[in-house]
Amino acid sequence: MHRLLGPPAGPQGSPPARALARSIPPASASGSAPPAPTLGAPGRKAPSAPAQPKASPRSPTPAEGELLAALPTVPPPEAPVPRGLPRVALIIDDIGYDRPLAEKLIALEAPLTFSVLPHSPHQKALARLAHERGREILLHLPMEPLEYPTIQPGPGALLSSMTPDQLLAEVERNLQAVPYVRGVNNHMGSRLTADPDRMNQVFSALRRHGLFFVDSRTTEESACLAAARLFQVPFARRDVFLDHRPEPEFIRRQLASLVRLARRQGEAIAIAHPHPATYEVLRGELPRLKAEIEFVPASRLVRLIE
Repeated sequence: MHRLLGPPAGPQGSPPARALARSIPPASASGSAPPAPTLGAPGRKAPSAPAQPKASPRSPTPAEGELLAALPTVPPPEAPVPRGLPRVALIIDDIGYDRPLAEKLIALEAPLTFSVLPHSPHQKALARLAHERGREILLHLPMEPLEYPTIQPGPGALLSSMTPDQLLAEVERNLQAVPYVRGVNNHMGSRLTADPDRMNQVFSALRRHGLFFVDSRTTEESACLAAARLFQVPFARRDVFLDHRPEPEFIRRQLASLVRLARRQGEAIAIAHPHPATYEVLRGELPRLKAEIEFVPASRLVRLIE
């Protein structure tokens, strides 16, 4: 369950992190767009704009420097290949409890991404099934919400009361619990994702394991982008929640908003959950949607933040 920010489709406000960053390469070769033509009178050279000074990047604090010092170097990414259709990554959160419904979602004919809760009853079986079907697996990492302890994020939760060693040990236990993990997104976390020190600790572990992170955006105060930039962890942010109201007509409207946003941005990330209404709507709408958008794994839409 997530606390939503602003309009559900997220088209307003600041541009997505993906627009600010270098691309993590897809499997095919890189390409680039041709330069825009220079306007002006024939035979006349257009005046060049004066060079603007670049802002100096922030130097890491001593604590951040210690975390960075032991990390491996990340190779520079390549440019993305232009696509004919806008690309959409659809992440199904909260996998690990309702096994029959999760199995039906995994069987859908689209490369959806499945985010598995650690220490859930069916985590290994469902991760294995999704992996065998060629689906990408994320760890759905539980984090402390603002409403804690009234609202509990579940087993394996990262809490603000933990020491750095305790927090990093819990991250490692969660990663070991779920097989085939390619990346991570947060489950809840409206309090913890707003804590820069805690996010630096989490992202140091992600960097060490070579994983990417998708911010579910459960708070406007998220420090995840800054941590991703500091530790050079491939990163993206959720654009649309499809089913925070698990009603068929609402989900269809959210899907329409997702398509519009993907067309405008060129790509978008949506999060949904294993609700019966979500499955039924996706089962009916996927054939039509695949003619309008290209579904891709979440790893195809993450970027290194500059």
